[in-house]
Amino acid sequence: MFINICLLLFATLIWGFGFIATRWVLVAYDPFWAHAIRFSIAAICSMPFLFYKKSFTRPDNILKKAFISSVFLLGIMLFQTIGLSMTTVAKSGFITTLYALFIPILTMIVFKKKYKPTFWLLILLAMFGMALMCNLEMKDMNLGDFLTLICALFGAVHIIYVGRVANNIKSAVEFNFLQNFFVAIMSVPIAFIFKGPVGLSAIFDPATNVLNGFLYLGIISSMISFTAQIVAQKKIPDHIAGLIFLTESPFAAFFAFVVFGEVLNQMNFIGAGLIIISIILVPVLGREVTAKAKAPRSH
Repeated sequence: MFINICLLLFATLIWGFGFIATRWVLVAYDPFWAHAIRFSIAAICSMPFLFYKKSFTRPDNILKKAFISSVFLLGIMLFQTIGLSMTTVAKSGFITTLYALFIPILTMIVFKKKYKPTFWLLILLAMFGMALMCNLEMKDMNLGDFLTLICALFGAVHIIYVGRVANNIKSAVEFNFLQNFFVAIMSVPIAFIFKGPVGLSAIFDPATNVLNGFLYLGIISSMISFTAQIVAQKKIPDHIAGLIFLTESPFAAFFAFVVFGEVLNQMNFIGAGLIIISIILVPVLGREVTAKAKAPRSH
């Protein structure tokens, strides 16, 4: 489990710097087109590999599995983007991370799993840390908060779905590349509908980091980190994966300090520490965190 935890931490580190890359691209593009261009770059770079693997003509169901996963991934991006336009960054950041809480709740309802108190303690510790990281003030709830909550639900379902299909996928790279391809072909029309046509000249403006941002998001964040997620979730239970993904926030804060000079306050440091402590306890308490549901008694 330790190696796979490190692999997930590597993915969250990449996503953490993705916040920096996102700020670079948002200088010139709105969030809808930023997502569309990002995944289009990933799709274009994936095409040679997908054609080599004959991914679009094989009789197996990897296309179906990748498409379903892409719908959930698109839901995360879309509802977070729309929700963020109606609420504060702090509330959006916290509500989005509720996927870590939704995962065990959904698996309890759908798959009849049960969890020991130690796991819920880790979740509550990490979520309290997230609240401190986001300088959270939960007041004046609005439509944007509700849409962000839907984003968190999509995030939970995406992680659960990847965990369910990961062991039946021969190539995590192929699955993720197909996932990126499907997100691209869906997100471009959505961007046209919400924002209209857009020019690409700003990408090549040498005075900005827009190109670097898109290359990072399209290749490193989309193609590499999502593949790492799929590989790691072959061995790591969904609820633990969701907890580990919360380290994305401390990583983002660290990179924001290094690149933009943003400084954390005392509560932010405490919050980051609580998240890190909860993750450190995962391998220590790994065998004690979950408990299988009791089998029904025979009559």
